[in-house]
Amino acid sequence: MAKKPHVFFIMTDELRADTLGFRGHSTVQTPHLDQFAKDCAVFTNAYTSCPMCAPARVSLATGRYGLSHGVLDNAFAPVEDEHSLYSTMSQHGYHTINYGKIHFNTPGTFGFEEHYPRGQFAGGEVGVFGVTNRELLKNSVYKKNEGEVSLVIHGVNPQKPGETADSLLTTAYVERLNDLKDSERPLFHRLSIIDPHTPYFPAEPYASMYDYREMRLPDTWKEDLSTKPLLHRYYYRARGFDRLTEEDYRRSLASYYGLITHVDDRVGQVLGRLKELGLYEDSIIVFTSDHGSMMGEHGFIEKWGILYEEVSRIPLLIKFPKSRHQGTYEAFAEIIDIMPTLLDAAGIDIPGGVQGQSLLPMLQGEPGAAKDEVFGHIFTGGLQREPALMIRKGAWKLTWYPGQEELHDRLMNDHYLKYTHMFLEDVVEGELYHLDQDPGETHNLFQDPAHAAVREALLQRLLAWRAGLGPLADLDDMQQARNTVNSYHLLQGDNLARMQTLMRAGGTIRQLGRAGAEKSR
Repeated sequence: MAKKPHVFFIMTDELRADTLGFRGHSTVQTPHLDQFAKDCAVFTNAYTSCPMCAPARVSLATGRYGLSHGVLDNAFAPVEDEHSLYSTMSQHGYHTINYGKIHFNTPGTFGFEEHYPRGQFAGGEVGVFGVTNRELLKNSVYKKNEGEVSLVIHGVNPQKPGETADSLLTTAYVERLNDLKDSERPLFHRLSIIDPHTPYFPAEPYASMYDYREMRLPDTWKEDLSTKPLLHRYYYRARGFDRLTEEDYRRSLASYYGLITHVDDRVGQVLGRLKELGLYEDSIIVFTSDHGSMMGEHGFIEKWGILYEEVSRIPLLIKFPKSRHQGTYEAFAEIIDIMPTLLDAAGIDIPGGVQGQSLLPMLQGEPGAAKDEVFGHIFTGGLQREPALMIRKGAWKLTWYPGQEELHDRLMNDHYLKYTHMFLEDVVEGELYHLDQDPGETHNLFQDPAHAAVREALLQRLLAWRAGLGPLADLDDMQQARNTVNSYHLLQGDNLARMQTLMRAGGTIRQLGRAGAEKSR
């Protein structure tokens, strides 16, 4: 019986699909990924199931949508009967190892036999909210958005590039390959780095690699959001984006691009060592991200509350043994397809209940194997009573944001946006775009009478998809009681402590049960 192929899995965080050289980006330098892409199946229309860390990572692990596995936002744990790619691989003989971020919100490691967290190789001097070390802070220069979920949106990290947490983690991952190169067991060896996630705070030379004055801002950076869902307008103001300057957006772009090139250099370290050890040719190697990031589009930086292409599209590169199936594929792929694809490629049966599908039939040219639609959701428990949903079918894309009329009542009485004229504006229940004609998602057709038939057809398909998922995570009890964890960004004073507790998957993580799939609009 042939030995199963090794799998080397490289995961980034908040890396958008269009900021890579081989995808035609004219500014960002990604030479290692550009070269690697030549050996890969490159999926140019890959989508996350949710542009938020934990939901996306659990969807990747389970091959299931968030509405089913229950991790609707960063404050939820998977429903207890969920199983992962990593536990399935382990059960079939794979040695499953993780280096870096997992963020599954599970009590254990969700199937990894070994787990080495990022903090094991570096202290917590630099976190998503800024620099916690006072001495390092003295030499740091950065700006945070002045509002909720206040994160570093641009700056210069005074650390040396090899001293950052992700660099030390990558070095440890690469060094471990020396011990694993002769493994009798097939390997599932995963590197999960946080860059280019916030803080957008690269070390030199990456911090100066891209001149902010030369950054081209998207046309929509000062867009009028009056035709967008109310939740978009809320986050735009609440996160303080209305207080940012043109220079802030340009500096944010330059900082983000610097982080991407630093990621590329780390990927080069991994791929170079795999080749030196003779592990490259016959292995499966995956490069992807959990979701993307906004870089000024519609006035946003980072994510939260939106389903635009910039946060929904992800890079997905899979190198199969002997570089089979290399090429560029425009058919839709979803993050939930990664699990069944890897199991299929390893000769392991795909468990029942997996909602993704193996991409191998499509790669092999089987008729009808290519998807023509993808789905997603976004949810913030402190602000929404149920998730917003997204469907892309062909060139059409629809999002639906139910329950926004309740947003005002969910705000605390001292919230600066409560009792303001923002809540006199039209709610706008969703978005409708034809992406071939409007790739920037600027002209919302959701309320256009001329497109009512298209809107209704897509909405009915969206509801049919939801109903067909089977038992869903039960949100009924969320109607009566506010999810206090997800209100952390609405509270004052202890935001950092709450988020740190959340990221440790402590006692504040909520686990839902299941309910029937019958829902009414």
